[in-house]
Amino acid sequence: MSERLLIPQDDEYFQAVGLAAIAFARLEWDAVWCCEKLQSGYIRSIEEKRKTAGKIAEDLKQLFSQVSDKTLLAKIEPFAEEFREVAKERNALFHAKPGTSKNREQRLFREGVEWSISAVNAFSDRCVSAAMPLNALLHNEFADVGSVQLKS
Repeated sequence: MSERLLIPQDDEYFQAVGLAAIAFARLEWDAVWCCEKLQSGYIRSIEEKRKTAGKIAEDLKQLFSQVSDKTLLAKIEPFAEEFREVAKERNALFHAKPGTSKNREQRLFREGVEWSISAVNAFSDRCVSAAMPLNALLHNEFADVGSVQLKS
């Protein structure tokens, strides 16, 4: 028997947490690719500088603020802020502490509050909603390298 099977398992909860991890990773990498489109070589800096999601969020906000087209800037600034907020929420989930719920289920807790299946699913939904406009930027406004003019 594998030692990992000693952990009491709840398939629905584990699926929700797993999906949340993937949903956030996809969002984070949409943000990274947006940074790459605005600053060539950005991707190489992630591992090299051990950038966390919070640092990537700061970088995204800073790079977006350099876009010279005021209409595009007004459109994209909220995307960077939403990614920053989701990154904070991600920390609350993925740095949570394991524990047993009132119903004797294995759950994650942050500051004594249980991450229920519905809360984890809501986080996944938020990740996907935040990723959609970033992904659209990559395939539209940011599709051509150098197509977005930055302030000098």
